Amino acid sequence: MTLAVHGRTMRPTGSAPEGTAAVSMLRFGAYQYQHLPLGELRTRWQQAEACGFDVAWNCDTVVEPDRPRHVMFDGPATLVMMGASTSSIRVGTLVSSLYFHHPVTLARAAMTVDHQTDGRLEVALGVGDPSAGPAAMGLDWTPAEQVARFAEFVELTDLLLRQEVTTYRGSYYRCDEAEVIPRPVQRPRPPLTIAAHGPKMLRIAARYADGWSSWGGYGVETEQDFHRVTAERSDRFDELAASLGRDPRAIRHSIVCFPPLTPWESREYFADMVGRYRAVGVDEFVLYWPGSWRDDPREIDVLHDVMGSVVPGLRAAG
Repeated sequence: MTLAVHGRTMRPTGSAPEGTAAVSMLRFGAYQYQHLPLGELRTRWQQAEACGFDVAWNCDTVVEPDRPRHVMFDGPATLVMMGASTSSIRVGTLVSSLYFHHPVTLARAAMTVDHQTDGRLEVALGVGDPSAGPAAMGLDWTPAEQVARFAEFVELTDLLLRQEVTTYRGSYYRCDEAEVIPRPVQRPRPPLTIAAHGPKMLRIAARYADGWSSWGGYGVETEQDFHRVTAERSDRFDELAASLGRDPRAIRHSIVCFPPLTPWESREYFADMVGRYRAVGVDEFVLYWPGSWRDDPREIDVLHDVMGSVVPGLRAAG
């Protein structure tokens, strides 16, 4: 591919992202599908902020991933609403999917939300869950094509968010003097998280990401397996980052606490879960809201107990 950069010098391939944000020691995110009435969603985001979560995440899908024929509001539109409904919590979409976006329009939207929120935006990119609706878009890419597309998708989005004018020639994405003016509030761009599991995707994340996101996987049925695959991926990711000349410790390691994990079981379970995954390098825990996976009214009480009493201690411990 060829590309021209206007107004700044492009960094060499494989070098660390210039001026990326420092990674905090420990973060907790509230993950909420936008499958509730809009008023309830607004209340949920405000509750997450009041409880002390660091980030509120929504998702990017054209269908409800786990429930057929269910209400599901648009991810980008509700992200704007999320930013307008809160004042301090960071906001983002986990993840903005390769299936549904072109980097030029995605970067312009991200810049706009970053200004709307006074610099609270988190950008997260991924191929996306096949259950999220690529068939509705008429997409049927091979795994190899998805990875190749994603590499360009990430590279071009990164460039667009760093500079005012970009020209890019790839195999899948092209643009001529695409403008992102004004530039985002956060410089050189909002923090970029990349979701990856396999070796090729992990290499893309290791090259570009400020944060790397993973989850166990639909075939992971036990907590022991979840921990094992997370530890193995974390080791592989760190090796790839180091081979690219980057310090793995400067890249956030994030997990989505998907079943079989049950973080709202009890305060003791939560503290033990965080400790076990901290030991394998995880420093961000993305948590589904209570009641997402089982009908247990105790979970909301555990959330308030954990966020009020357990999390402050975990943060203080580093």
